[in-house]
Amino acid sequence: MKADSRHMAFTILMRCEKKTCTLDKSIDIAQNELESLSRQDRNLCNAIVFGVLRHREYLDFIIKSFSKKPFANIDIQVLYILRIALFQLLFLDRVPAFAAVNTSIELAKKRTNKGAASFINAVLRNAQQNHHTLSLPDLNKNLLAHICTSHSFPGWLIKRWIGVHGGEKTLALCQSINTIPPITLRVNTLKMERKALGALLETQELGVAYTNESPDGIHISSPGKPVTQIEGFSQGLFQIQDEAAQLVSQILDPKPGETVLDACAGLGGKACHIAQLMNDRGQVIAADLESHKLDSLGAEAQRLGIENIRVRQINILKATIKDFDTYFDRVLLDAPCSGLGVIRRNPDTKWKRTLKDVLRLCAQQKKMLNAAANFVKPGGILVYAVCSCEPEENEQVITAFLQKRKDYSLDTTTEEIQAFSNANLTTADPFFKTYPEGHIMDGFFAARLKRLDKNP
Repeated sequence: MKADSRHMAFTILMRCEKKTCTLDKSIDIAQNELESLSRQDRNLCNAIVFGVLRHREYLDFIIKSFSKKPFANIDIQVLYILRIALFQLLFLDRVPAFAAVNTSIELAKKRTNKGAASFINAVLRNAQQNHHTLSLPDLNKNLLAHICTSHSFPGWLIKRWIGVHGGEKTLALCQSINTIPPITLRVNTLKMERKALGALLETQELGVAYTNESPDGIHISSPGKPVTQIEGFSQGLFQIQDEAAQLVSQILDPKPGETVLDACAGLGGKACHIAQLMNDRGQVIAADLESHKLDSLGAEAQRLGIENIRVRQINILKATIKDFDTYFDRVLLDAPCSGLGVIRRNPDTKWKRTLKDVLRLCAQQKKMLNAAANFVKPGGILVYAVCSCEPEENEQVITAFLQKRKDYSLDTTTEEIQAFSNANLTTADPFFKTYPEGHIMDGFFAARLKRLDKNP
């Protein structure tokens, strides 16, 4: 079957349905086929994939309302074809209704059977004509059901958020998460200043706006092409990184000439930023368990012209000081987490995570923080960060750590913490904490800790 936008969207979504396959991974697997599409078809595919995942619960509400077959009995492939078609009908003004319906029926004939195609046709025709007659759960009588249905979130998560934030903020948070975020870049200050990069991007009509809190960030709202094709990318003038993630490295505040450990470096966004803040002087050890991530990190550092990063394939939970041969001035632990703070960019996360995942990861984070703390010099700095705003992964991890490690204390006197406090980006403790609602950035948590010069 020749690749087209709707077929590709279906393929990506079906692959992503597996719990072990993230949306990013599913898109990466399809990259060659996506590149064979025209720019317009690639954009449509992208809109469908992200739109279906953002609005899945609402789309299912429509399907349940107009299907004569019980929802639980609908084949998963048929269900995704219905979701794809309904998203186009209800959310994409530029797609004619007949195109949304007919292409989905043709897709069903090729991927399922004629009976399924007839069922899909009936549901879509009925929904197209009558969806405006449906009423959502009443906001005042059943807030939980209203938010879950109208904004498409799982019940367990919304119940938690209402308990923590209240109904009004939860509504605003869900609305913000479901908006399409800008692409945020971090200027490579080793090569260029932010204003100069902004001017270069403005000549390409990318919809440029400067980040409010990060001194190195630029938002682009109208890329029109892959970031890798933007002028300046191949020259290493910038790197993709959300503003909240940029601020984590600012909290670490590494200095030129220091020795710094990024204990869970992943693809290296923060490691490269750390090196940049150090003016490429000193040494950054970027450690991670997965070698393919370190390979990508090395290539990215080379693109950016960074020379002071050394990659090490190490499991921080099993590492000893012999693995590094030194203690570090500063250590960053950007720990594996639920990712519930970055649902804007990864909408599949809200359908894959459970409360058990949060609790499991919380236990792992406590172990990893304790392990990372062993590599900090007396008087050195340890920053713990996660892209989640759940208390179990945030404050509770730090509280447990400080109860156990009397050689550490919260470090709240730095200029960075005070500045972020003034910008309402810290809690009363103060911990660094951001939400998509109210700021154009992801949900992040960070705590800055200092190792005492000697045990009390």
